[in-house]
Amino acid sequence: MYHFIMNPTASSGKGMKAWETIENILIEEKVEYKAHVLNSAQETIEFVQILTGKNTYNNTTDNTVQKEGITVAQTPTQDKEDCHIVVLGGDGTINAVLNGIEDFEHTILSCIRTGSGNDFARNVGVTKDVKKAIRHLLHEADSVCVDYGEATYQTENGQICRRFAISNGVGYDADICEEVSRSKLKTVLNRVGLGKLVYVTIGIKQIFTRKNSGAILYLDDESLQLPGLFFVVGMIHEKEGGGVPFCPMADASDGLLDVCLVKPMPKLKLLLAVAMVYLKQHYRFRDITAHRCKRLVVELKQPQWFHVDGETTQKIQKISMVCKSGLRFCK
Repeated sequence: MYHFIMNPTASSGKGMKAWETIENILIEEKVEYKAHVLNSAQETIEFVQILTGKNTYNNTTDNTVQKEGITVAQTPTQDKEDCHIVVLGGDGTINAVLNGIEDFEHTILSCIRTGSGNDFARNVGVTKDVKKAIRHLLHEADSVCVDYGEATYQTENGQICRRFAISNGVGYDADICEEVSRSKLKTVLNRVGLGKLVYVTIGIKQIFTRKNSGAILYLDDESLQLPGLFFVVGMIHEKEGGGVPFCPMADASDGLLDVCLVKPMPKLKLLLAVAMVYLKQHYRFRDITAHRCKRLVVELKQPQWFHVDGETTQKIQKISMVCKSGLRFCK
């Protein structure tokens, strides 16, 4: 049984158009499936918690839970089946699904590229051709175990722990994500297939406008005192932010975070360094360094924006991120 989870607003509605193509193939090939249209991250998290709960099973029974027209079986059987979730959406939907998984042992995740960023799908090698992607998933699927991360930080309501599939960043890349989330330009460019340009445009602007903060970084047992921090990101995969390869040596199955640390530099030098990232040559600059660790803790003198898979919620002064293993992915 495949459970297709869709975000109707992903990439200005392109996900729903892709679903029409996918559903025709599923019907043609007589594949058993259920489709679920979920309108927010919280709704997605709650639904996936029900779907993958340790007492939830895929068999059809009379004892069910109804939520927004969705029927999920609740009666346990002796042997639990795997729950195979296929995401039609961008990185935000992937993140919501990841944060809802209750039972990693019996959950399989797949995705079809229909969002604007699609960094996760790009990193794991999912083709952007929807027909090829779904036929490959149905007939030639490759199953791997990939890492994910957990970010822990303090809010007014207490301590929060959020999982991330791609990256968790503090500083420059988070400032870009925060401004992109408010930008009307993203919607306009998505309509013409140029959504990534908004990241480039705002990225250039942020080089000249953002303010740095002093920081202490703890990379496992090592500590770094920094009078200024431009940005630091802990990554599971190579690329974030619309395909930017900040950590080109990242291995999504090694149980470690790949860390890109950038100290303050002259503005024009930073502009050149950002351009060099796309050529994977940014580590030629001595103020840009690569690290690898199981746990990264960032303590800041002044509050800074942070992001979890490109989503920003608030500014923080301390955040801890750790790499975890055990996400079953199939493509």
